[in-house]
Parts: sequence; structure tokens; C-alpha cells
Amino acid sequence: MAKLVHNIQKKQHRERSQESGRSRLGFLEKHKDYVKRAQNFHQKEATLKILREKAQQRNPDEFYHGMHSRSVDSRGLLKQSRHARDEDPSLSTAQVKLLKTQDANYVRTLRQNERQVLEKQAQETMFKSKGAHTVFVDNRDALQSFDAAKHFRTTPEMLARRENRLTRDQLASQGLKTGSAAALKSSGMDVETLHRKRLKKLRQIQQHQERERQLSSVLERMDTQREGMKKGNKKKIQDAEGKVTFKWKKQRKR
Repeated sequence: MAKLVHNIQKKQHRERSQESGRSRLGFLEKHKDYVKRAQNFHQKEATLKILREKAQQRNPDEFYHGMHSRSVDSRGLLKQSRHARDEDPSLSTAQVKLLKTQDANYVRTLRQNERQVLEKQAQETMFKSKGAHTVFVDNRDALQSFDAAKHFRTTPEMLARRENRLTRDQLASQGLKTGSAAALKSSGMDVETLHRKRLKKLRQIQQHQERERQLSSVLERMDTQREGMKKGNKKKIQDAEGKVTFKWKKQRKR
């Protein structure tokens, strides 16, 4: 009796993707990825082989007209022309991308420094709270006769100070007259000096914020230019505000 092995449907063995538990190891290479990598490697290997053969078969007595104006150094390498008349001034796409990457890293470093300065100054600056101190009373009569200085046990001159409001007992223990200018100065700087210093600090923070915004705008434009130099089918899109973005055609990776 003939065997029925070939009539049974066999299990299809498909290549799986990287497991979530091993995602830290990166992309799981498939066979077609290995084929592309191997072909690229052998292509470069063949190119290097041809270049080595050309270097070995080169005639040291070969003459070309550039020898009249070019010279070599002690290592036998051609010296660059001072005026660069016989050099190609244009850069390749890879060289331009490298220059833009280095410039972007420099701008990114400056922006990071500005952000650190902003965080430090924001921590050092004591901003006035926007909250309101609400006091609840029992009835309308108590509301009409409410005295904030009596409630907080301080002087009317000290009510405006929320951060460091001294009570009457504290002022008396320091031997100061309630409501005097010495009482205000003893608890710190006077109101005008403190207000002046806060305004100065706020102006500095605004300057750093403006510089950080400008650096972010420059960095965004440089990133857009560098992304636009990449290969692939792309479309340039400009919104109503004038911002330019690139949209690439979807490409299946696996």
C-alpha cells in the first residue's frame, strides 16, 4: 500500500520577529537581511580588490600634466593647493550631511546649556504665589468686623508679606516697634529692593527663554534640512505658518 506522507499538509515554518523580552538586543535579522548584508560586503570586497590591483600595477614613472603644478610631501602624498584652483570646491552629499550633523550637535549643546541655566534660575527665583488666603467666618456680622491684622496676630504693614510675615510676639521679642521700617528690614530686604531684584531676575530669565526658543527653531530647521537629504520618495509639505516638513512614502521593512 502506498504511503500517504506526501498528501499530508506540512507545517509552514515562518520567520518570527524579535520577542518582547529580547527587544533590548535590537532587530532580529532574517535570511533576506543577511543576503543583502552579504551582497554589500562582497561588493565592497571586490572593489577593494580592484583598487589593490590598480595600486600594485601602477607605473611609478607615469606622467600627467598635474605634475608641473603639484608637489608631494615626505610621505609621498599630494599637497593641497594653497588657492585651491585645481580642487573641486563642491562637497558630496555625505560630507554636507556630516557638516550639518556636527553643526546640529553644537546647537543642541548650546540649547541644553540654556535650559540648565533656566532651571537653575527658576529654582533660585522666589515667585509670588497666585493663590489667595481664604478665611471662613460664621456670619455676616463677623465678616463686617473682620480684622486681618488681628486674625494673623501681626501689624497692618506686615500683611502684604506672605513669605515671611512676622507676628507681634516675634517683633516684640526682637525689640522692634510694630509697623516700623526697621521691622520690615529685620525680616529681610525691604519691599522695593526685593521687587527690583525680582524684576532683574525675570528679565534675565526672559532673555534665556528667548535664546532657547531661537536655538530650538534653528535646530528644528537644521534637522529638517538633514532629513530632506536622505534617500527615498518624499514630498515637501508647507503649512499655513510657513513650517516645512517632509513626508516619505511608506516602505515595508520586512
